[in-house]
Amino acid sequence: MKIAIASHENHLKSIINPHFGRSDWFLLYDTDTDNYEFIENPKRYNKEAAGCDAAEMLAEKEIKIAVAGRFGSKVTELFRSKQVQMVIPKQEEVIENFIRKFKKA
Repeated sequence: MKIAIASHENHLKSIINPHFGRSDWFLLYDTDTDNYEFIENPKRYNKEAAGCDAAEMLAEKEIKIAVAGRFGSKVTELFRSKQVQMVIPKQEEVIENFIRKFKKA
């Protein structure tokens, strides 16, 4: 299963970004292979629809879960229509720690 995690920077010690659509990076993590890669979010500079455009980009990569501090209402609608689960951490969290907890769950 593929997970997309919004990130400030392109390393595992980065904090999960509180703003999905304006996130600088997304970590794509594959739970089946335990592999990951960071991809830049070129949609973050859009004047409008940054979140929806980023969500479409990630949906094309067949993610099943998206993680960020918050999701806008249009992104929420889009992800629901594509059956992508959204996860909002309860507190600020480092990506590496989130993945470790996710593996244990």
